[in-house]
Amino acid sequence: MSSVHVTSISAVRAFRAALVEFADESSAALGEMAAQIHRALDWVEHEQPPYWQQQIRLAFDEVAEARLRLDTCLMRTVGGQRPGCIEEKQDLARARKRLEYCQSMVPKDKSWVIRFHRETDEYRGRMGSLARIVEVDLPAMIAIIENTVTALEKYAEVAAAPDPRSVSPPPGES
Repeated sequence: MSSVHVTSISAVRAFRAALVEFADESSAALGEMAAQIHRALDWVEHEQPPYWQQQIRLAFDEVAEARLRLDTCLMRTVGGQRPGCIEEKQDLARARKRLEYCQSMVPKDKSWVIRFHRETDEYRGRMGSLARIVEVDLPAMIAIIENTVTALEKYAEVAAAPDPRSVSPPPGES
């Protein structure tokens, strides 16, 4: 049988209180992380695809407007000469680049969804053991410490009580 030398029951109580605080904070942190993952996944999965489809439509409109402005510029003649329409050509090039960028984001978004699922599954797998510790093991530890404190307090009361055999009777009684 092993022996333990406890010098402060209040230190054991303080350890128990710290363990309870750690369990509460850990549980809250795990819950907040799960909520953040859910929000991020929802954003990537449900908000980004419609956003990029809308951006593609807007970019197509910008290309059409830029092409129309360029065509209008090219049809004008100033003093019998056609203008260079440099700004309109630059606007059309910018609009086409934006359209290409928006179109390139659709497959990227799909790959982000796949990668996000893979990464969150790995995270959940790794955090599963911590969650089990916080939800199962820590409450069991806290209960053991509570029982230990109760037992120590009872022991301290018994140890502090005077031994009835060693107490001498009051004077005049024999």
